[in-house]
Amino acid sequence: MFLGIGVAIMYWLYTSMDAAFQEDCARNNIPPEDCNLLQKLADDFSSVNYFWVFMVLLAFVVSNVSRAIRWQMMLRSTGHATSFKNAFISILTGYFANSVIPRSGEFARAGLLAKTEDIPLEKVIGTIAVDRSLDLLSLGIVVLIGFSLEYDLLYNFLAENMGDPTEKLKSPLFIGAAIIGVLGFLGAIIFRKSLSQFKIYRWFEDKVKGFWQGIVSIRKVKNPLAFLFHSIMIWLMYFSMMYLGFFCFPPTAHLGAGTALIAFVFGAFGILIPSPGGLGAYQVLVTTCLNQFYGIEYSDAFSFSNINFFPTYIMNIVAGFIAMLLIPGLKKTEQPHSSDG
Repeated sequence: MFLGIGVAIMYWLYTSMDAAFQEDCARNNIPPEDCNLLQKLADDFSSVNYFWVFMVLLAFVVSNVSRAIRWQMMLRSTGHATSFKNAFISILTGYFANSVIPRSGEFARAGLLAKTEDIPLEKVIGTIAVDRSLDLLSLGIVVLIGFSLEYDLLYNFLAENMGDPTEKLKSPLFIGAAIIGVLGFLGAIIFRKSLSQFKIYRWFEDKVKGFWQGIVSIRKVKNPLAFLFHSIMIWLMYFSMMYLGFFCFPPTAHLGAGTALIAFVFGAFGILIPSPGGLGAYQVLVTTCLNQFYGIEYSDAFSFSNINFFPTYIMNIVAGFIAMLLIPGLKKTEQPHSSDG
């Protein structure tokens, strides 16, 4: 279903691109038989500077190394040492799962590491919740920086395409769900002693405590500076993937770091759409950004969005598949824990 969403978006984008491309050819008196968008895409991919493609992929690998190290630090603070190999392979397996079913990767890597290292699953999920919360915070910081550079551009785009998010908070469904959630939470606190006699309640309480230990793991990290360094490195590498990607393709090679930041913000919003790896949505938003705001020809912007997307997407699938083959050889990390840093 999710792959279908991505393919449907790509098909819609391609057909609209093809119509615009045919119109452009007609204006330039180019015969229809010499005006083929698929051929243009093939020609554009053949013109790519693969040194810069390699640099994009290298930045992606560095970001994953930092993510694995940061995850190790959080897990150690819960009282469980983990090897870098196990954490890194779990992350690659998660990316592989996300390439097929969006958001499934968080559960895949949690389950794999919990089984490999014999750590309670709820603790691992708690650290991943922190990991993703930090990503959301980092994305918010990047968006704020982008707004400071191009406030009118970004605000108008979000207002036209996403509407007023406060209206969703006023919906009866959201208000009703919030009331039920608050009443349920208060009831669990007030009648805790009575409920504790039930086995299912004690099981649920243990899971919540384990999840909470994973959440608060960030407060117990032994080396906060190293933790901050890797947190910054993850998103610096993500930004570098967009900026270095510009040099891959001649029509975008002249664009600067400021443009890369705005295109990166648009691309990040695309990856939030529930399609595998942001397939389709990423291309729509990056193409729109480069064409409407920075004057790149629509067909060239479309080619760049694919040139910048598919190398890492394919790498996720290949590396994730290799990681899955290595799973049987993973071994539990010996205790006591190694030191952070």
